[in-house]
Amino acid sequence: MYDFIIVGGGTAGCALACRLSQRNAKVVLLEAGPEDTSEDFMSASKVAAVYANPLMKRQNTVAQVHLNNREIPLFSGSLLSGSSTVNAGNWTRTHSVDYDEWAKLVGDERWSYAGLLPYFKRVEKHYGSSSEPHSDAHGFDGPIQTNACDRTYPLRENVRQAFHQAGLNEIRDINTGNPLGFGPFVENWKDGRRQPAAKAYDLSRVTVLTNTRVSSMEIDTANSRKVAKGVKLADGGSLSASKEVILSSGSLQTPKLLMHSGIGPAGHLASFGLPNIVDLPVGENLHDHLTGILFWKLREPEKPLAAGHPQFNKPEYARGNPIEWIATSSVSSPSQVAEKYGVSVHDPLLSQPRAHVEVFAAYAPLGVTSIFGNSAKDLIGSHISTPILTLLPRSRGTLKLASGDPSAEVVIDPAYLSEPLDLEAFRTGFRTMMRAMLDTDAGRSFVLEETPPPGMKRLTSAATDEQIDERLRHIGMSFYQVAGTAAMGKVVDTNLRVKGVHNLRVVDASIFPSPLSGHYQYPVYALAEAAADIISAES
Repeated sequence: MYDFIIVGGGTAGCALACRLSQRNAKVVLLEAGPEDTSEDFMSASKVAAVYANPLMKRQNTVAQVHLNNREIPLFSGSLLSGSSTVNAGNWTRTHSVDYDEWAKLVGDERWSYAGLLPYFKRVEKHYGSSSEPHSDAHGFDGPIQTNACDRTYPLRENVRQAFHQAGLNEIRDINTGNPLGFGPFVENWKDGRRQPAAKAYDLSRVTVLTNTRVSSMEIDTANSRKVAKGVKLADGGSLSASKEVILSSGSLQTPKLLMHSGIGPAGHLASFGLPNIVDLPVGENLHDHLTGILFWKLREPEKPLAAGHPQFNKPEYARGNPIEWIATSSVSSPSQVAEKYGVSVHDPLLSQPRAHVEVFAAYAPLGVTSIFGNSAKDLIGSHISTPILTLLPRSRGTLKLASGDPSAEVVIDPAYLSEPLDLEAFRTGFRTMMRAMLDTDAGRSFVLEETPPPGMKRLTSAATDEQIDERLRHIGMSFYQVAGTAAMGKVVDTNLRVKGVHNLRVVDASIFPSPLSGHYQYPVYALAEAAADIISAES
């Protein structure tokens, strides 16, 4: 028998298993997929190709009413280390206010920025010097090495000046708790190699079982006390835990496992003949980062300025993403936006300072195939792109079971743009990029024009709200950062314990009660580090 069973060998699961085992706990880590550290996953130059790999799990949403009734694909890594083995390596801490609002929402200062800062520092081996400004915000001996602009691309200064001339304020470090402005793009590629969680964290004292699928938890309901005792495996076997079962299967699988174990909305479970042990809003509160990507034709496409050009081949380019600058900003005129949509200017997702939208310039046409289809090849080597991410959506969706069969897929409805106010963030990012690329001397020095998707009109900074909205409805896609489906305060308490069930916790992004204004890899690692301390203190 093990002390702890951790279900899900992804980013959080690996980090948590490591830390618990270092405190002499007997831990088994269960991962449904295999381990794969082949070149296909480990090389920075292979990131785009990962999406075609069978270990990249794809699940489609239901048709999205506000995205022209399109089904939106969601991707996640179905292998040991999870999405830390398939993501792009973006490393953002998000704005400190995100965590302060989280702490306020759940009534526990441990989840504030100050409360989580020691865990952010524990995770990272910061690329800078301990003598630099803001060094007290960083860790220098953690398991994850970071870097920022450790190579120089031909358009580095052009893009920097375009952002400057567009009115964005330059900052030295985007990960000090206030990313507003633009600064060096930070990633966690190490010399062009990925740092998957299972390698970055020492699992030598953990029993790791790959290709081991869990169908549900075993909950003992004798004497009216509900206690998690272990897990049931898809092959008919089972495992027992003397202390706890911990779900770290991610925002799409964790709620599924909870519901198949009788933990979830009573009516929904009853519709599939499933027992209801605890009636909780599992699968609700789903939120995600929606993105729309703009493509820019280079003024001098004959020069090696973008990926795909035959001479865009310096060895250092293979060390990470073809990105040097990232910008974050608030919606324009928040008081007017509040009045327009009939919400309070003090609304947590609107009040200042908040980071509502992120943009970055990529020296490659990211996502071009999904938008341009067969004509995508015409943009390779001659175009760059600027993804625009809406970071603090008000829209909330759901994840539901499709049947009582644990092997069946779930029904995912993010309800993108169901709150019209979410459009304001994209409009802000869109106009920022139009201004930077087309209305500044620096932008015009290397960009000729915007290249619209087939069948759509080319847009400029004079585009109306309606034209911008039409574009987003046509091209909007997920940035694969789904969270909130087992939200703290609703499904788990502030110690990550599932309400109403003893010895059962959740440690992954499904517990995020509200969106965070950045990429979730870094916050999930910090969550796992915090969880290790919480669990160890109670054990």
